[in-house]
Amino acid sequence: MPTVVDKRAEQKAALEKIRHGLATKVRILASHDACPVCKALEGAYEFDEVPELPHEGCSHPDGCRCFYAPVLDRFGP
Repeated sequence: MPTVVDKRAEQKAALEKIRHGLATKVRILASHDACPVCKALEGAYEFDEVPELPHEGCSHPDGCRCFYAPVLDRFGP
């Protein structure tokens, strides 16, 4: 099972990939049965304001399962 450090490294790599792609912002998505803390994190963020994942305040028995997703609102090449 991945450790918090492993999960944090995976999420950081995912965020960097999104940052260097076509995204203008990054969205945090939480699972359908996420804890209230993780549900409150859901939404779109500027790259310099996005919280680090996995979120330390998560109370779900399986830990934080939030993930980053790109916000793609640019049109054309």
